[in-house]
Amino acid sequence: MKIEIIRREKNLLEFYIEGEDHTFANLLKEYLEENRHVTFAGYTIEHPILMARKPRFKVVTDGKVTPEKALEEAAEKIFDRARETLEAWKKALEG
Repeated sequence: MKIEIIRREKNLLEFYIEGEDHTFANLLKEYLEENRHVTFAGYTIEHPILMARKPRFKVVTDGKVTPEKALEEAAEKIFDRARETLEAWKKALEG
């Protein structure tokens, strides 16, 4: 995964996430939308063939948190959920 910043302003951040597709992009968008300070979170895949693994994100906040902070919090929640899933999987395999 590589992040390429397109535009950065006080309450707005636009960036590409190279190497990802709708699966991860939808997950990140959902967790961003849970943050009450995020006023807009969305992404697009600009060309389905040429840019299929390079979603373009836009995150806007109300100014009480930066878009970078909102992204950090969303990433931590995704990581926590993945850890919970792994632990549940291990328990299920143990019997």
